[in-house]
Amino acid sequence: MNKKQKKKKKRKAIKYRDIELNIMPFIDVFSLLNTFLLMSAVFIAIGVLEVQIPFLSSAPPDTKDNERTLDISVDVEKEKIEVTTVWSRAPENEEKKDFPLTKAGSAELHKFLVNVRKTNPEYDKVSLFTADDVIWKDVAMVIDAIKTRLPGDPLIVPKNGTDAEKAMATDFIYPKVVMSSVML
Repeated sequence: MNKKQKKKKKRKAIKYRDIELNIMPFIDVFSLLNTFLLMSAVFIAIGVLEVQIPFLSSAPPDTKDNERTLDISVDVEKEKIEVTTVWSRAPENEEKKDFPLTKAGSAELHKFLVNVRKTNPEYDKVSLFTADDVIWKDVAMVIDAIKTRLPGDPLIVPKNGTDAEKAMATDFIYPKVVMSSVML
């Protein structure tokens, strides 16, 4: 007999048994980790930006539709900001103005919107449209230019303003910024 045959004879066939995997320690560890995760999640502060999203309804039109209202829309594109002010009923007096998408352009936008708000203090809502390729930093800069009242800006309160509106007027030029391109 040669060596190979001897080795083959010496080897015994390996017998496989059913192996049980004890996963109870893993379950215990993960349940503890989940507990600590849930407990620590309470202490994490998350910034929330509240926006008003327009919704479609099949309800009959409101009786307020007969009133003449001012619609202000700001369209943010890659290179420019376009502001359109138009009245809902005749005479519409549509006005369009373009600003560059820079810090200086947002300062000009802010001055323009302050003048619009001074002449029409009862209209406090702006619709914001954004193109798909605009980065969030630029959108936030435009929202700040629309919404925030700067130290040199006048305090603009509607004629029959409530206490809440007066309180908001100390911080905001336009307290309602509706991100309208969300629905597209």
